[in-house]
Order: sequence, then structure tokens, then C-alpha cells
Amino acid sequence: MALPVPLRKDRHAKSRITESGDYRRYKDLHLIPIISQDFFTLGAEFPLVFVKDSRGESFVPVAIMGLREGQNLFCQTEEWKSRVIPIRFNNAPFSIVRVDDTGDQLAVLIDEESSMLSETEGESLFKEDGERTPYLEQRIEDIMKTAEQTVQTEAVCKLFKEKDLLVTQQLQLQHRQDSPRYNIDGVYTVDEKKLNALSDEDFLDMRKKGVIPLIYAHLSSLQQLRRVSEMQYNADKAAEASA
Repeated sequence: MALPVPLRKDRHAKSRITESGDYRRYKDLHLIPIISQDFFTLGAEFPLVFVKDSRGESFVPVAIMGLREGQNLFCQTEEWKSRVIPIRFNNAPFSIVRVDDTGDQLAVLIDEESSMLSETEGESLFKEDGERTPYLEQRIEDIMKTAEQTVQTEAVCKLFKEKDLLVTQQLQLQHRQDSPRYNIDGVYTVDEKKLNALSDEDFLDMRKKGVIPLIYAHLSSLQQLRRVSEMQYNADKAAEASA
């Protein structure tokens, strides 16, 4: 799979984007990284938990979209099976990266292998004179906003780590007696006992930073584990029947 390349007006002068609600590009990811602004929408349909990043140093919030590794129950077909969508899903085929270590300079990338890319259909990215179209300007603005929200999310996770609020969990789920037991290791949740044990000063500080509603949205979302467990059970049964 080719890596995204920097967006350039000479290389992508004829490129057009066709908007799509087909998210099958995520069909092999059962844990989808999200940002803090997603908590209040996604929490109504998905369990939201935390995992360690690839270096094992920082925490990342994710939405559980399947109980089997490598299977996203919501992205197996062209039809998206939810009423809510992670904010980052709508960034495709664009992404953004830091050019330097300080993060002051950012570059917009484009996935040239995306099915959303065309030279005959969709919204143009550049005008004939090489200037960005209003459509591209809006898309870049949206991506930049998401990048800012990602930084805010990293700060929230860092705060949870500093306050020692996250505890590891081994999730064991079994929808029915005739279904397998699913074990999900390496996930973290906010410990309510530790939250309630915070000093008044620490609690007020977190409230001022606006993270208390995020915690309650996260804890409430764990009720959706039963829903995902049922979906996994039905998907497994369907797979057995077709086999």
C-alpha cells in the first residue's frame, strides 16, 4: 500500500474528489483512534476506551468497532452501519503531518490510491491558474481543525496519565452460552474510585479544563459493549452459515 504524498498543485492539478460514505478502508481495524470531540457523539453507539501508543508511552482513545482483531463490524460493506461517524473518517483522502520536530510546520498529504480520487468526476482541487479552489480551502481548514483537536486530545490523555486515573482492563465478553468468549487485552478505562479520590483542587482543575464531561461520556459509553458483543455474535453466526 503506497504512502500518501504531499499535495502539490503541479502534480495534482487535474485531481478531483468524489465524496463517499464508504469506509471499507477501515474494515481491518477493530479499534479506531478518535479525538476528544468524538466522545459526545460516538459514545452513544460505541464503547470508548484507551490504549497505549506504539511506543508504550502515551495513551490514545479508541472506539471499539469489533471484538475480533482485524475485523471492523461496521466497515465490512459499503453501507456504514451507524448514525454517527468519527471525525477523522471525513478527512480522507487527505491527512496532515508535522514537517519539523516542533510541529510549527505542517504538510497536507493526499492518498493517490484512494477510490475517491478522479480526474473526471467530483470537486476540483485547483483552479486553472493553479490556485486552490474554495472546496480545497475548506477541506484543508477542516483537516487543520482536526489536527488542533488531536493536540488537545493528547493533552487530555497526558493529564489522565499524570493524575493516574487510567487502569488496565481485560475485557471478557460473551453474548450467549453458545458463543465464544472474547478477550480484549491492553485497554484502559478511567477508574471511578481514583476519580472520586481526587483532591478538591485537582478535581476543580480538571473541571476548568473541560475534561470531566469527557470522563462521564467515556464511562457511559462502556454500556455499548453489550451491543458490540451482540453484533459480533451475529456476524460470527452469519460467517458460519455461509461457510
